[in-house]
Amino acid sequence: MKQILLVAKREFMTQVKNKTFIVMTFLSPLILVAIIAIVAWMISANSDQKNIAVIDHSNEFITTLASSKNVIYNFYPAADMEGIKDTLVDSKYLNGLLIIPEFDDNDFESLQNKIELITNGNIGVTFKEGLESKINKRIEEIKMKNAGVSENQLKQLKSNISIKTFNLKDSSGGETGNKTEYLKFGIAMFLAYIVFTFIMLYGVKIMRSVVEEKNNRVVEIIISSVKPFNLMMGKILGTTFVALLQFSIWIVVGLLAFIGGSTFLQSKIPTGMAQSQMQEMMNQNPEWMTETLGIFDAMRDVNFPFIIILFLIYFLLGYLFYSSVFAAIGSAVDNEADTQQFTFYPIFPMIIAIYGSMTALDNPDGPVSFWLSMIPLTSPISMVVRLPFGVEWWEILLSLLLLIGTMLLMVFTASKIYRVGILMYGKKASFKEMWKWIRY
Repeated sequence: MKQILLVAKREFMTQVKNKTFIVMTFLSPLILVAIIAIVAWMISANSDQKNIAVIDHSNEFITTLASSKNVIYNFYPAADMEGIKDTLVDSKYLNGLLIIPEFDDNDFESLQNKIELITNGNIGVTFKEGLESKINKRIEEIKMKNAGVSENQLKQLKSNISIKTFNLKDSSGGETGNKTEYLKFGIAMFLAYIVFTFIMLYGVKIMRSVVEEKNNRVVEIIISSVKPFNLMMGKILGTTFVALLQFSIWIVVGLLAFIGGSTFLQSKIPTGMAQSQMQEMMNQNPEWMTETLGIFDAMRDVNFPFIIILFLIYFLLGYLFYSSVFAAIGSAVDNEADTQQFTFYPIFPMIIAIYGSMTALDNPDGPVSFWLSMIPLTSPISMVVRLPFGVEWWEILLSLLLLIGTMLLMVFTASKIYRVGILMYGKKASFKEMWKWIRY
């Protein structure tokens, strides 16, 4: 144990004192925020304004096709139709021409195949679906009117149901809204990607360190005084402590930012503000206030301490499992180019866990989510995705026991490969060869 701690301390201090670690620890959150901002800007920049000319022979869609910030509808008489068609190809102003024919109030079926949209480029699937939705909505209103239903009756027929959901198995037991569910899914996928990224990042770092020491023949000197198993475990634990330190710093910074943001927003609301003043403030900017309050209400419904603690546990166990695999791969090859032959195998189950866990939004307790959170190869990622939605304690304990058992078995197996592989040169190791090393 003393040898393991000495190697772990050396690995930890070497990486922590590195300028790259210090810079990236504090820059990574800013880089992540910048990436999100850039992606949002690109989405906004890519959705340019569209100008659509409309020839409405029926005169039924003038109010339905109202212009907005992103789409401008200009209505033209039927006499201008041919002229617009002729100039549309070279037009720098118009993006398309929508032609709605005249139709009989009792013959809506023929209208479905007669509406035309002529464009001078790619108009976009989202825009087309939105346009179809508006036209369909107007046709439904006309059908209801023909059936003798007045506009007031039509408004009364519409409803906006919001179902209050109470999950008795949730630790909070409070009401769960749609915002809360989407927030939980966002937190879950964010944590899952962090686990995946850090296991890959630090796992590959261990693999490269082993390959480098093997190529430099430094390992031959080291194992004269340190057992191969102790050397491998020291490297893994030292890198694990580096990752946990980085996580801890990010969690503290994130909590401070959240508390600071909450304090700033509260400071903007005067003390003792009357209910009428609050209501007036919300009326001035209802969308912003509603969304902001909704997000903060949803965040209060999430059990962050429970999620963070189990997230760190699953990350630690998952990292120990996969880093031992990467260490074994590093000891079995002579150079980094040969690592590509084996690196795919530990990455493959993690990719399955990431994309398989996306089903958790629809059914966090479904069979796919359940089994992915039980299988040790995928549970470090998949169980983290399920945690914000609430998981039975027996499922967590069973998942942890399976993961711990498999991790210990993997560490033992990797150490058998490691102790032989670090002294093998000039020969590419195959699975058959590594199986022999395990049996030695």
